[in-house]
Amino acid sequence: MEERQTCILCNSSRFSVIHRKGRWEYRRCAGCGLVSLRNSFSAEDMVAHYEDYLPTDAGEISNWAAMMRPVIEKAARIIVSKTGKEGGRLLDVGCGYGFFLHEMKSLGWQVEGIELSDHGRQYTQNTWGIEVHAGPMEDLALPENSFDVVTLFYVIEHVTDPVAILRAVRKILKPGGLALLRWPHSTPVVKILGPLSKHFDLYHTPYHLYDFSPMTMRRLLSLTGFTDIETSIGGHTHSAKTLGRWAAFTFGTLGEVLYSLSGERMLLPGISKTTTAFRPLGYSR
Repeated sequence: MEERQTCILCNSSRFSVIHRKGRWEYRRCAGCGLVSLRNSFSAEDMVAHYEDYLPTDAGEISNWAAMMRPVIEKAARIIVSKTGKEGGRLLDVGCGYGFFLHEMKSLGWQVEGIELSDHGRQYTQNTWGIEVHAGPMEDLALPENSFDVVTLFYVIEHVTDPVAILRAVRKILKPGGLALLRWPHSTPVVKILGPLSKHFDLYHTPYHLYDFSPMTMRRLLSLTGFTDIETSIGGHTHSAKTLGRWAAFTFGTLGEVLYSLSGERMLLPGISKTTTAFRPLGYSR
C-alpha cells in the first residue's frame, strides 16, 4: 500500500515517529495529534486477515463473552438513554460472535451485523438467529436512512479509511440516528512506558492503524457530519488473564470514579473510551 502523505483529519504532511516495533512505525501528526501507522496494510490484505481473525475454540469464545460483558451492558444502557427508545433498528459493524446483537435483540431491538470473519458470521447466525452481512461495510449496498443506531466496538482503529466508514455510517442512519463507537486510547500509556512499551504491544502492531484521543475522535466525527459528540468512560473489559483482568479492573474503575467525581469531564488517558454522536436532522451532504 502506498504511504499516505497527509493526515486524514487535517491534511498536514508533518509527522514525528513516536513508536517503533520491527519495521513498523507509529507517527503523530504535527497538525492535530492523530497517531497512525506508517506503511499499513492494504484494504484487501486486511479483509483477508480478518476472515480468520476470531478464535474458534469454545473456551476462547466463552472468555471473549465474559471479557466484553461489562462493555455490552454499559453500551446498551447508553443507547436506551440517548435514544429514549425501547426498540428500533440497529446495526453492529464488526459484530464478532454477536454477543452485543443478542443483548439488544433481547431488549426488543431489530438487529443485524457486519463481520469479516466467516466463523463470526456463522456463529452469530447459528447461535442467535441474527442476520450478518459479509463486509467490508463500504462495499455493501445498505439502504440509506434505515437504522436508528449503528455501533462499532473496537473497529475504528482497524480500518484503513476511518473517514469513509463513518460517512457510510452516517448515510445509513436515519436523521437523528445515533452512532456509538468503543475504541482504545493507547498512546498515553505507550509514552509513559517508553522503551518498555514494545514488550506489551498496546497497539497490537500492525493491526491498529490509528490511535485516537478524545480530541481527534471528536474531529473525525465532526468531519464526517456528526453532531452532539460526547465521549465517556465506563464498562471496562474483563480479561480471562489474571494480569489483564487486574489491570482492566483497576484502571477501568479508577477512570470511572474520576469521570464521575469530575462531573463527567475527566477522561483518564490510556483506557478505552465510548463516544456517541448523532446524524443531524435534515443533514443531506
